[in-house]
Amino acid sequence: MDEESIVRQSLGYSANCFILTLGLWGTGTPIAYGQTSSPPTTKPAAAASGGAEATAKKPVVIERSPVIFRDPAKYQVNLHLEPVRKLTLASTIDGVVTSLQVKVGDEVPPQAETIRLDARVSQLKSQRAQAALKAAKAELESAKDKAAAEARVEIAEADLEIAELEKSLAVVRSPMKGVVTSIFVLEGEFVRAGQPLAVVSDPESLTVSIPIDGKTQKAGDSIELKIEDTNVSAKIDAVQPLLPQFDPLRDLFVSPATGRIVLENKNSKLRAGQTVHSPMIPRLPVAEVPTSAIINAEQGGRKVQVIREGFVRDIPVELLGQVGADHVFVSGRFGSTDELISKTSEPLVDGARVTARDPKAIGKPASSSQPPPPGAGGANF
Repeated sequence: MDEESIVRQSLGYSANCFILTLGLWGTGTPIAYGQTSSPPTTKPAAAASGGAEATAKKPVVIERSPVIFRDPAKYQVNLHLEPVRKLTLASTIDGVVTSLQVKVGDEVPPQAETIRLDARVSQLKSQRAQAALKAAKAELESAKDKAAAEARVEIAEADLEIAELEKSLAVVRSPMKGVVTSIFVLEGEFVRAGQPLAVVSDPESLTVSIPIDGKTQKAGDSIELKIEDTNVSAKIDAVQPLLPQFDPLRDLFVSPATGRIVLENKNSKLRAGQTVHSPMIPRLPVAEVPTSAIINAEQGGRKVQVIREGFVRDIPVELLGQVGADHVFVSGRFGSTDELISKTSEPLVDGARVTARDPKAIGKPASSSQPPPPGAGGANF
């Protein structure tokens, strides 16, 4: 015999009332329901039987099944904006930091001084080279072997150029316009050649790499992103192979790829480091549901319906990857023991109450292959 339940939707149960996030493990078989649009009115005994009772209840058939979850933590990747152009300034000589010409957050023009190193040794080398050049030129005037004297002058000139170059290397300059985002040294600190000293970034152009659908999206296509709490329209600058950190998304999508997004930021509304949310990275529990369960939501978007603690609940969902012809992955605020309503003969309203004609019908597993009842395990989010 088929299991039967009654859906009673009364004015005493509001769609906004507080419902515990608990549910009942159901069977995969259709169940006959009855639905009332308002509480039954009080009538004389003679009039309250027979036809009146039949009129108050409208038969509804619902197909339900347990929701099988995938933990969204498996797919999480922290995405954030980064500058397209970012330079690390490094020392080219050994020396002691004598002064920091900038601080973090300062804007610098091209060739601006950022850090000075102790230049006393290079200064002395320069003075010595200047004296050597002066002496070489004096010898040239009285030399009998002009060729040898001219060669000594050329050597002295080269030594002076080397000394001047070494002296200039004690001043670390930014080769581009930007903002100082990091400084790694302190005044008085000894640094080695090649050691990073500071970072300068260009805030006018930002980038982020996100997962995209490699079959339907290509370079130049527009894409909607959420940067913290702001929706932003951007363009795909390049399509690249899927990055290793996005590999788990292959479970949900047939042909994922990586899209490099570039955002022009001349108005400085965005900043490096802001969090980016990708529509292909689920933040809520993921479930595989039949396409017949997907409903257009009144306010736009999509939803599914579940039975939760004896009530029908609307769950807004984001569509993810298709699974064959008749199933799809979705992400939404599911409870750990929700029953999915996969098909119904009549529309059901959010907040409608479900009770059993046979009190043992709802929540009774059909066989040992069904998920365990609440309290015996299962996913928790």
